[in-house]
Amino acid sequence: MEDHAEYIELLKRSLAGETETVRLYLAVMAVAPESAIPKLLEIQADETDHQSIIADLLLEAAAGQSADQEELVPGVG
Repeated sequence: MEDHAEYIELLKRSLAGETETVRLYLAVMAVAPESAIPKLLEIQADETDHQSIIADLLLEAAAGQSADQEELVPGVG
């Protein structure tokens, strides 16, 4: 059971890390040249996919059910 609690804690930390990364890329986009925006948007999409996947794993680990992110968010998976 201790491994399960550690798994949940690590997922929480992973989700927080992804959120911080999204914030960082948004700050970068605010000052980036317009020519860089398409690449940064692509990165941003990947990061939000990561958030969705981790949130799904976290809910599954904590509550025993899926958040169905792969079905609800096109392209996640």
